[in-house]
Amino acid sequence: MPQDQQLGIALNDIVKFEQPDLRSRDQISILAGQSVVKGEVLGKITAGSVPTTGTADAGNTGDGTCTGVTGGTDVKVGTYTLTCIQAVQNGGVFTVEDPDGLALPNAIVDTAYVNAQINFTLNDGDADFDVLDKFTITVPEGGGQYRPINFSGVDGSAHAAGFAIDDYDASAPDEYTRAFTSGGIYEIKPGDTITGADSDATARVIKVELSSGAWADGDAAGTLTVDTKVGTFQAENLNVGNNSNVATIAGAFSQTAASDLDAVAIVRDAEITSTNLTWPSGATAAQKSAALAELKNLGIIERTQG
Repeated sequence: MPQDQQLGIALNDIVKFEQPDLRSRDQISILAGQSVVKGEVLGKITAGSVPTTGTADAGNTGDGTCTGVTGGTDVKVGTYTLTCIQAVQNGGVFTVEDPDGLALPNAIVDTAYVNAQINFTLNDGDADFDVLDKFTITVPEGGGQYRPINFSGVDGSAHAAGFAIDDYDASAPDEYTRAFTSGGIYEIKPGDTITGADSDATARVIKVELSSGAWADGDAAGTLTVDTKVGTFQAENLNVGNNSNVATIAGAFSQTAASDLDAVAIVRDAEITSTNLTWPSGATAAQKSAALAELKNLGIIERTQG
């Protein structure tokens, strides 16, 4: 995500005070595929995938459905309960209770329900709803990873949960893998440049994992990991320098998937210069103000003097 980044900022330009023994910090995981910079405000993945339909209670009189379920930016983990309080022919009125037992605005059958926490539509069926008919919508916990704050996120990441103390890149590495067979008699080694005998594509080998056979016997098999790939390999033999047909592959190399990355963030009890934080590109003054208020709730406050 593009960033309004403060270039050349050191950590002590942002953090003016933190608790002794690094108590203001936590070891965190940056979500696979994301990258963050020093001082970037982070959101936390607290909620998992919201189900697309609500679950009807087994004792319901009405046979209508709850569909079109999506989370909002304030979605909570746990169970939302929808309960009919007014039976109406071809309709009805339902209360909506969030996972903390707090009442949200009522829902009307056949009218799209839109809320910062949860969205859905209750649909009338052949049999009308009766008082105390219920639906539940259960939102699972998220993985707990962090990412750049995402003001439109529906997984908890719309809310400020701290900021990064350094640059961290969890995006997919420029590395590629491919299984090979018929390896031998030359043993492929890290640092070798492989060339496709037919495609003329090239890549540098960075890892060789042998799963069976032996190079000396000409039947080595396993996986090659490469980088600095140029061109597209195909089903073909591989050459290394003057060594021909050192192994065989069955198709193109696949890019290595991104994975979560260990990182460190300030998540509590610190004094900062907030003007040196980094925000998503296009973040509005209102969004920044709301996020700073969330940081304040974590004890991360603006240094007002010195």
